[in-house]
Amino acid sequence: MKRFLALVILIAFTVEGFAISDRIRVGLYTSPGIAWSKPFGKDLLKGKPRFGINYGFMLEYWFARNVGLASGVGGAFDGCNVKGRDIYENFGGVKVRSVNERYAFHYLEIPAYLKMKTNDIKGGNFSVWGQVGVTLNFTVSARATYSDSIPTTTGEIILIEKENILKRNNEVTRAIPGFWSNFFDVRLGVGGGFEYKFDDRTALLVGLFYHNGFINNLFDKDTKKEPNAMRMMSLRVGVLF
Repeated sequence: MKRFLALVILIAFTVEGFAISDRIRVGLYTSPGIAWSKPFGKDLLKGKPRFGINYGFMLEYWFARNVGLASGVGGAFDGCNVKGRDIYENFGGVKVRSVNERYAFHYLEIPAYLKMKTNDIKGGNFSVWGQVGVTLNFTVSARATYSDSIPTTTGEIILIEKENILKRNNEVTRAIPGFWSNFFDVRLGVGGGFEYKFDDRTALLVGLFYHNGFINNLFDKDTKKEPNAMRMMSLRVGVLF
């Protein structure tokens, strides 16, 4: 990921050095925010939100004066907390639903948005924009950490800490058969904000985004067909050239 960040920065400084059509703009962005998941069904409950961040290289193509396409390539960190799973039992045979399941994900993102903006206002320095589209998320890393030791199907007690759940046969499967992380997600994103021009080529971009995942990010035989979809709200800050 350090190499990826270095490549993004190199691309940004390179493209700034040669002429780009007025229809094409490039830049860098970062979007810190909060992430959580939405469990569907009765077995899992939503836990506390977690910190999340998106970052990367953005590319805009304006096919009309106020309408264009926004894309690029980036990375993202997010995660979720869920609890309430009732398959865990202590030695007395009592159901325990207080185990917090903490998941951390790292993605490669490819966004595709339709973007619209107003004509310049306030003396030509400001414009207001909004965009809607989808982001393809490819999971690079997925880790699980549980708040308490959990019993396996053979009666052992194990502690799950930063376990790689992209593997089909990970440590969690000893307690939850068929458990693993999805490697792909499609998220609907909507956002809006303003742009402030420093000069004819460079502008500050500020906006608020909401991302809604559609695909189950966790699979297991316990919750069966009850998906757990990701959500994220973030503040975007970027520079366009």
